Amino acid sequence: MAPRPPLRPYSLALPGVAGFVGALCVLIGVAQGGSPFVLKAPGAWFFGASARAPSVAGNGTFLGIMLVYAGLAVMIGSWFEVVRTLRRHPGAPLGTVVAIAIAWALPVLVMPPLFSRDVYSYVAQGEMITRGFNPYAHGPSVLGSGRILSLVDPLWRHARAPYGPAWERLSGGIIHLARHDVFAALVGFRAVALVGVVLIAVGVPALARAMGRDEAVAFALAVLNPLVLLVLLGGAHNDALMLGLLVVGCAVARRNHVMIGLALCVLAGEVKIPALIGVVFIGWWWGEAESSRRRILRMAIALSTAAGLTALVSALSGLGWRWLGGLSDPGIVVSWLDPASAMGLSLSHLVGLLGGGEHAGAFVGGARGAALVLAAVITVALIANSRRIGDLQALGWSLLAFVVFGPVIWPWYETWGFVFLAVVAEGWTLRIVLAFSAVACFADVPGARSFGTNDPVLAVICWGCLVGAVSAYTARRLLPSLARGPALPESSPRLRPGAG
Repeated sequence: MAPRPPLRPYSLALPGVAGFVGALCVLIGVAQGGSPFVLKAPGAWFFGASARAPSVAGNGTFLGIMLVYAGLAVMIGSWFEVVRTLRRHPGAPLGTVVAIAIAWALPVLVMPPLFSRDVYSYVAQGEMITRGFNPYAHGPSVLGSGRILSLVDPLWRHARAPYGPAWERLSGGIIHLARHDVFAALVGFRAVALVGVVLIAVGVPALARAMGRDEAVAFALAVLNPLVLLVLLGGAHNDALMLGLLVVGCAVARRNHVMIGLALCVLAGEVKIPALIGVVFIGWWWGEAESSRRRILRMAIALSTAAGLTALVSALSGLGWRWLGGLSDPGIVVSWLDPASAMGLSLSHLVGLLGGGEHAGAFVGGARGAALVLAAVITVALIANSRRIGDLQALGWSLLAFVVFGPVIWPWYETWGFVFLAVVAEGWTLRIVLAFSAVACFADVPGARSFGTNDPVLAVICWGCLVGAVSAYTARRLLPSLARGPALPESSPRLRPGAG
């Protein structure tokens, strides 16, 4: 195979600038009054809030929605182009892609919390900590009526915290440093999410070097992903910190610093418990050159070490082990979009039609339990076959198994697996990361009333331009690939392990 030409100067300039413009479009769009993508309430953010949303969406609201969708489409297309260019010109300098990531992230840092109100729950739980309430025994409603509780999604006002004690103590520390000011606290939680993304940005190239992969391609797939920047960072989700600690922990463990890697994974698990799956894989990697029996022994040592560290952190937090009882609280959301819940609801309706009465809760709970067992079985099978399919692929697919078969699916949960798969993505794995990341960015669909406008001609023009542009790009990039093979190479060049 002939060597591929080096990356020409400014080859990434156009998609880099286009992605930045797309992020600006999203920022302008969500700042419009009545935008359904952010909370429009007094005290929700520094700008763009309103005392009440309009009963009927006007042209401003409609144009804001169109700007958000247009910005999303431009960012996703720009991301595709950056990845495509880097894969065709391996060995590109990592600094160029880092500069693009910084440019795309700047507008996101200014945006109100996007697509989710979870960060307001973090504020409420942190306030509970400072007032002496245990968030594992009470919901935010214990704070009483007031500004903080009014911002929390009604769905979570009576729910106990499903996060680890390290996160809850961190939340209390942010509220204390913010002196109980909501705006300052929101900035603090956005900063924590930024730290998580920076950790991902540090860990992914390190994993790529350890696996002999192209750093720039891995960084672009993982960090430039609009799902990471707009949804994870934009929503200020604690998943960013969990994932950042997990990625760095795995990268450190791959460099034979196993105990440090285990400690970082435990800290990640003390934010959200799914990160503890990293402990299992680090234990398996630990005895990589040994027999399966010795590797299982090493895994048992890793799990025992992690259990001891988890107990220590829980004891030092002063919150005890009640947090394990709150892990099921996210499951109060019952949606047909979650496979396990959909199966339980289907069985419940079937039994109801046969005259067996309504037992939706029992069927949904049973289906969810069975689904988690299935995810565990899949993980064991992936671990057993990790030599053949690859260590990081096994870890990435295991995390996605617990997302798909978990009690509830949120779009940002997909990043758990995609960030690891990005390091080694080829062929259909690459297509899945690209396609599902793009789809997940559009998962937050406003109600039909939000699309109302007083000018139907304007609506036709806007939708025509957006759909036409997306269709034209798809036809130009995807249809030729179906005729002559994939537009993206099936495999990216591998570097020598440890090189670069």
